[in-house]
Amino acid sequence: MESINSVNVLSIDEERLKFRVMCGFDCGAANAPPRQFGTYVFELPPLTAFGNSNHYKQCIINLDGMSCAGKSAAGEAITWSNGANHGKVSALEVSLDTPSSGTLVNKQLQADQVGTGRNNIGRFNQLVLLELKKVGKPDGTTQSLVGGNDVGTGASAWQGTGLGEAIMCANPFGRQCQITFRRPDLDDKLALSSFGFPAVDVGIYSLQFTITMVPNK
Repeated sequence: MESINSVNVLSIDEERLKFRVMCGFDCGAANAPPRQFGTYVFELPPLTAFGNSNHYKQCIINLDGMSCAGKSAAGEAITWSNGANHGKVSALEVSLDTPSSGTLVNKQLQADQVGTGRNNIGRFNQLVLLELKKVGKPDGTTQSLVGGNDVGTGASAWQGTGLGEAIMCANPFGRQCQITFRRPDLDDKLALSSFGFPAVDVGIYSLQFTITMVPNK
């Protein structure tokens, strides 16, 4: 019996509509104010004429992956904070302020919202399940000591990929964009901070998006 291997070959025209956008934010304590706690702004200029064309007013966006770590000078005990308190966070809701009618985030934050919740709609949102992975320290070691025990997070990073497929959004090119990190179960903005200093963002955040332009119909 013969086996047939098939390969999906995209045309050059299709590949020209696809863009990879990488963002990096260093929010260490030495940064000048105003601090960007949980919300990070960047310029996204059109990379080619497709990003600045009336024939392409929409696109599909996917968050391919992200990595979040504490600045090396921040210490060994680094964790997620809402600006007032530290908390255990296993997943992030990553929002991009690009309009979209294809996402919904339902949050049940109070007793009177049980069974119904409050819906947030109208922009790109994607869930990222976080894994804590050792990436090493500036001195080349992987141990992160707190109280003499290897229990700290200074040598680690929270990493994950976006769940699900790309979602339809408006064309994000040619404007200032804003990324926000939130807890999926609460309506809190989140950032990495040193334990005991929850209001100071000491995170270094790296994200990659794939943006594919979709022609008007």
